[in-house]
Amino acid sequence: MGMRENPNRMLENPNRMPESPTDGTVIERVLCGDTESFGFLIDRYQDDLVAYANYMIGSADDAADVVQDSFVRAYKSLRQCKDPARFKAWLFRIVSNQCKTHLARHHRRHRESLSAAVGVPGDKDAPDTAVEGAELRRTVHEALQHLTVDQREALVLKYIDGLSLPEIADLLSTSQSALKMRLLRGREALRERLQGVAL
Repeated sequence: MGMRENPNRMLENPNRMPESPTDGTVIERVLCGDTESFGFLIDRYQDDLVAYANYMIGSADDAADVVQDSFVRAYKSLRQCKDPARFKAWLFRIVSNQCKTHLARHHRRHRESLSAAVGVPGDKDAPDTAVEGAELRRTVHEALQHLTVDQREALVLKYIDGLSLPEIADLLSTSQSALKMRLLRGREALRERLQGVAL
């Protein structure tokens, strides 16, 4: 008795969104007029994209603005996403391009913004280890801003976001061999920037 699904219950709300819908399911619903469903995609990817943009740009506020603008662009051009199953990669390219556009427009770097972006504590009574850790994060964060955009992007995706080489190569539309060279040069440039810093 309790094992069989009540057919009437199944018909109560046939349009109800599954608890964890695939990107393709969400996109299909949005394109059919259920615009509010786009919120699923925002909730799913916003935090990771803001963290990525923060490292790329060096400002938490600007990163949030860039990602918000990217979501607007993605929503408006959603029909151009030819493979909804690869929406994440498509969206990432929009955010990546917006970061690069932002950097081209705002090439001057503000140290105060960089410090705020990595959360340097302002409490003078904070434990020495916490202060040292925050200072190290700030130093590395600032050093990243002096690398080329391509090098910084590769290092952030590999060592901060923890993606694999195949995943990064797919996101950046490049070969793994080219990516390895970019990572090598990026590490060398970062190491040169951090000479004398106790890591």
